[in-house]
Amino acid sequence: MDGESPDSDLRHDETGRPAPSLRHPLPLLESLFSDHLDPGYQAAADRRAARASGPSPEPAPRRSRALAYLSAGLVVVGLVLGIAAASTKDQAAGNDQAKNGLLQDIDNAQARQSSLAARESSLAAAVRSAQAGLGAGGPLQTIARLEQQGGQTAVTGPGLTVVIDGSTASSGAGQILDRDIQLLVNGLWSSGAEAISIGGVRLRTTSSIRQAGSAILVDNRPVFWPIGIQAVGDPSTLHVRFVDTLGFGRFQTFVSLYGIRFDVSAQSALTLPAGGAPNLQYASPVPTSSH
Repeated sequence: MDGESPDSDLRHDETGRPAPSLRHPLPLLESLFSDHLDPGYQAAADRRAARASGPSPEPAPRRSRALAYLSAGLVVVGLVLGIAAASTKDQAAGNDQAKNGLLQDIDNAQARQSSLAARESSLAAAVRSAQAGLGAGGPLQTIARLEQQGGQTAVTGPGLTVVIDGSTASSGAGQILDRDIQLLVNGLWSSGAEAISIGGVRLRTTSSIRQAGSAILVDNRPVFWPIGIQAVGDPSTLHVRFVDTLGFGRFQTFVSLYGIRFDVSAQSALTLPAGGAPNLQYASPVPTSSH
């Protein structure tokens, strides 16, 4: 054959097998000096170097859009926070204004009530003075006696002073209620008191003692803690009988359990103001049909 076989360049060893071609042999030492790193290690090193040098700069339009979105978001957040702060401030100012208005109304109402009560007492005294000028006998004497019994005249004399204060209680369970004061006052009446006032308000036969929250109302007039109760009567007899009443025992229990204030003392001279004029009511018999 004119052409040579592809294997003509291969050398054969002694066994007849082809030996490796040594056409372009690369010396081992030269390979070690020229190829310091494996290709895989070289690629990893290149990636680390790229990350260390930082990300490639974004295109200018993309950065501009990102900055625009960020600015718009900050503006919206600022507007929302500003509106919320302004609304909260306006609401707080409105609440304070309403509260101050209510407190002023309460003060005005209490001042007007005190003024009317003083005028009522003055007019009652003028009426009694005019009645006294007409004489003390007959119907006028009966009127004077009824007025005294109804608390329409001021009273002066010895008696007892009782001071109670529930604000010193160690727990909420020690709150003094209106029914507790009612029981205490009934004990004073049953012990022989001739006249009683609570917080400067004279009790009448139709007086009421009520509660509104933590406030005590006597004839719809608020009295404030500590509440002073004055009872005109013989101090020695009044005190001895008062100790045996249910009202006294209940408040002594309150002192032991809750630490409230409950003081009873004898007084040589007390002056109780006249009570307000009663709301007169008239009744007439129901007509019966005749058969």
